[in-house]
Amino acid sequence: MNCWIALEKKAKAARDQASDALKIVRDQYHEQQSLLTRTQELAEQYQRKLAVLQTQPAHFGDVQLYRTSLKQLQHGMFQIQQEITRLEQEVTIRRRELTRTEIERQKFEKLIERERDLDRAREELKETRALDEMSVQMHFRKQNLA
Repeated sequence: MNCWIALEKKAKAARDQASDALKIVRDQYHEQQSLLTRTQELAEQYQRKLAVLQTQPAHFGDVQLYRTSLKQLQHGMFQIQQEITRLEQEVTIRRRELTRTEIERQKFEKLIERERDLDRAREELKETRALDEMSVQMHFRKQNLA
């Protein structure tokens, strides 16, 4: 039974490690989502400012600066979205790994429980045999005394 316990401990460690890895990836995913939201808000502000500058007489340099900045923000949002897609795939992979390790741990847990049940059954059988032996001896003693 000790081998099952050792394997279960190893499976628990693997499960905990997979859980930690999933948490890290999820945190990165949420961080990228937050970054995308902030970048989108900033891009919307730049678009509003650019629209205001285009309706009023303004310096061409200011308009060009906002256009360039807006393009850079859009490029940044595209890269962030690609990273989010990659992280979503990574989350899926990590979830599968976590599920696999949990199933492995449960398998060893069931094997340990089965081994304990067998030990209990053996112990009960021993006790039953001992009680039967005692009752047979008592029966023969009563016959010999009578």
